[in-house]
Amino acid sequence: MMTLSILSYAKWNTPNPLLCVVENPNYTTQFNHYIKNTKSSFTASLIHSSELRTRECDAVFFSNTTASTEQTLINTSLNPSILSFSSNNNECEIGSAFCLSTNKAGNTIFKVNLDSLAQSKIHIDPRVLLLAKNSD
Repeated sequence: MMTLSILSYAKWNTPNPLLCVVENPNYTTQFNHYIKNTKSSFTASLIHSSELRTRECDAVFFSNTTASTEQTLINTSLNPSILSFSSNNNECEIGSAFCLSTNKAGNTIFKVNLDSLAQSKIHIDPRVLLLAKNSD
């Protein structure tokens, strides 16, 4: 669960950050299972994309949306400093701050969109950013 690992290196203003999973009940179940097993302070909640305007999510995980839709939803979310993740944004030029994918060896890798990360105003330990895949 790369997402929760990255989230653990963020500085939060709340003791129990909320991870909103957009329209993917299977991922929500996986996140909650991992959270329970690791005794993480996060909570994962399944939401519809339109709920980002009304829910106070600290982080959001997209898996079924395009990068342009991600960007629109992030820009209109209730929380202006939401940290965003995607498993469906290979280019990672717009949309989510962290874009996860699987390489040929079956390992999860990620790219960072520095503009989206700066927009989130969430401080991530810089050592995490060094692990990101270069987008050459």
